[in-house]
Amino acid sequence: MAARSENVEDLCIEFTSFVENLEKSAVANNGMFTVGLSGGSSATIVAKALSDKSLTWEKWHVFFCDERFVPLTASDSNYNSLKSIFFDKVGIPKQQIYTLDGEKCLQEAAVDYSHKLKSVFGQTGLPRFDLLVLGMGPDGHICSLFPNHPLLDESEEWIVSIADSPKPPPQRITLTLPIINNAKSVCFTVTGASKAEMVQRVIKNPLNKEIPASLVVADKGTVTWFLDKGSGSLVN
Repeated sequence: MAARSENVEDLCIEFTSFVENLEKSAVANNGMFTVGLSGGSSATIVAKALSDKSLTWEKWHVFFCDERFVPLTASDSNYNSLKSIFFDKVGIPKQQIYTLDGEKCLQEAAVDYSHKLKSVFGQTGLPRFDLLVLGMGPDGHICSLFPNHPLLDESEEWIVSIADSPKPPPQRITLTLPIINNAKSVCFTVTGASKAEMVQRVIKNPLNKEIPASLVVADKGTVTWFLDKGSGSLVN
């Protein structure tokens, strides 16, 4: 489903209503709301839409769909991109915001992050997020899963490390496609006319490893695109 808005402000209103409904249902059914967030422009939209809202923040458990292997204070850190504009303004308990351990090596950090997932979702069965908020790169990449990269075929691990990201910084950890596609709800937040052609290609064309976003199908859930006038201009 694609929700097109005239501008980013209207997109934020639509996104807020969407999250509020998901949160209400999740808390009523399971006593918590499990969320995966992304960095970049997606992080800005999340903060703009939600940072002044009165949600049930104490029930939120927040993970990162991917994270750059840099200190949490670095400008490249997805956590840091949300800290001052979102986390510092809402009431999510710090222990329920799950961050990368930069004291470990890259591979160990990925394993450690998997353990953090298991501490919330349990030791067996795929994690089932209530909501994953994804952005999309100009090349169609999602999280740190890039076009035609071997990690698109990963089917066993929940979290994997990547040392050769084509977009700097090269070292990262990321959710894998089976986890993404097991979510109850996946939403894309995409803005700007520069992404209109790629949005059209993802929505209108078959699954294609050249465009990782096209591989997001949420097998047992829903995929929703939040688009502004520019990014949604080629979608009928």
